[in-house]
Amino acid sequence: MRARVFVTLKPSVFDPQGRTIAEALHSLGYSKVGDVRQGKYFELDLETNEAGAARQLAAEVADKVLANPVIESYRVEVD
Repeated sequence: MRARVFVTLKPSVFDPQGRTIAEALHSLGYSKVGDVRQGKYFELDLETNEAGAARQLAAEVADKVLANPVIESYRVEVD
């Protein structure tokens, strides 16, 4: 089963890379882009056929390895 993990900075954490991207977009003429927040995306191929077990395993991996829970949040999606 495949799980997708989306990791983003928490809203209260300043995102300098997102700010740089937003400024670059503005300089390219995309003035209607307000703010940009960047993040990370992971696909995990898990050896289980149970959605609940896959979600639990992906969340554990995200919490312990893929994300820094102090400054980042994550979301898990399972096929």
